[in-house]
Amino acid sequence: MGTISTKKLAGMSLMLGSALTLVCYFIQQLSVFANAKEGDASSFAVAAAEGGVVTIATAIIIPLSLMMMVYGMFYIANGIRENGNGDALVRYAIPLLLVGFTGFVLSSGIMVSVTNSPAPAAAAEAAMLAASGINSVGGIFFSLGAAALFFAMASRDEYNKTLATVAGFIGLLAFVFSITGFSSTELSEVMTPLVGVTYIFHSIYAIYLGRRFFAKG
Repeated sequence: MGTISTKKLAGMSLMLGSALTLVCYFIQQLSVFANAKEGDASSFAVAAAEGGVVTIATAIIIPLSLMMMVYGMFYIANGIRENGNGDALVRYAIPLLLVGFTGFVLSSGIMVSVTNSPAPAAAAEAAMLAASGINSVGGIFFSLGAAALFFAMASRDEYNKTLATVAGFIGLLAFVFSITGFSSTELSEVMTPLVGVTYIFHSIYAIYLGRRFFAKG
């Protein structure tokens, strides 16, 4: 591993990071918080505590795997910066992705705390409400940053322009879905699964890019 190239490491990070993030995200949505009620922070706090080891494991793996994916995305962004088309967009993408990633890390940490210390219930509910807000804002920033990066990639010859353009528009959809879900509890029940669908496409595209980088690195 000491001699692995930066390109290979970026490729491996994109593949593993996106796959692990996607799997853990859906474990949380379909298992841990399956019976939690949108808009009811106490039900999410109870679900997190009942999830126990699964909640903690996914809450730790998600930020770690996201870090891997962000490493790969920054590798792409750094290759575009000051090198022709897409430079302006990636300069926006980098801080947006960083802020979004930080939000995901903070919300995951709060989730672990709630899982380990579910009492008193009022404190756990307040903490879970804070985690939800941080996670939602993080998703808004991250999806917009991803869209900016994908559109920057679409302006280049090194990447599949069609896939990059589609990924960019899907990133914009995730941005709209995230804002809509954050602004309305009722709509959140619909928007959250839709955001998850956008993650599926982005993960597939990240794995596609990762395989190319790993093979050529």
